[in-house]
Amino acid sequence: MQPNSTLDTARRHLSRIDPAALTHARDRLAESGIARLGFLLPHRVKRMLAAEALTLVDHHRQWDESRENAEGGEPAARQRIDIGSQEVRGGAQAIPLLYDCEPLRHMLSVVADESVLPHPVARRYGVSRRHHSDDPGRWHWDDYAFAFILVVECPPLQDGGFVQTVAHTRRDWDHSDIYRTLTRNPIRSWELNPGDLYLIRADTTLHRVHPFAHGRRTILSMAFASRADIEREQSSSTRRCGFTQRASGYDEYDTVIT
Repeated sequence: MQPNSTLDTARRHLSRIDPAALTHARDRLAESGIARLGFLLPHRVKRMLAAEALTLVDHHRQWDESRENAEGGEPAARQRIDIGSQEVRGGAQAIPLLYDCEPLRHMLSVVADESVLPHPVARRYGVSRRHHSDDPGRWHWDDYAFAFILVVECPPLQDGGFVQTVAHTRRDWDHSDIYRTLTRNPIRSWELNPGDLYLIRADTTLHRVHPFAHGRRTILSMAFASRADIEREQSSSTRRCGFTQRASGYDEYDTVIT
């Protein structure tokens, strides 16, 4: 399946989404901070995205092994893999195309009940793989409002690896008060399977992946912003620009939005 064909298939599918399914997902996101959205994309599109994600992981792993062999070192123990946007753009086609798909963002906006906007910086999408022997995932909030996740691989439920969330929490930027948040709010757990899609309100939903005993977990993640995120980014850019100007000898604090 070619990338442009994948995008066309996604667009056709999105044009036929049942509004009742979107309403149900919107209610779930508002209630629990997470919504399963497997219905948003057809299986053939999810298979294409998963294939690209796995190819990226394999290439990344082979490159690491080649580098170790060239340096004459001992093979490193299997480690977590994180592939950023630049590497994804260089090795995948369908993933960047789908990220920029306006009908998909519109559907996500309906579920979120607010505008879901492209991430303002370079970390728009990524692929990650965790092994059971890696350090367990920590409780955290994301820097931007929305994370849209495709589960590519995951262990069976009996081994762990499920998602846990605490909704409607206040983001603690230095993560110094996470334990207090955990003890004063209900924790919910979510069973997910390969091929599942979910949207999480990642800036106000404390979340983690539960440790798992065997196997590995591979995901494709797409980060999106809210209008508040964009305004915060613009305000931060303004302050940085103003401070730079003053340091260069300007008397006025000129407002410049980049």
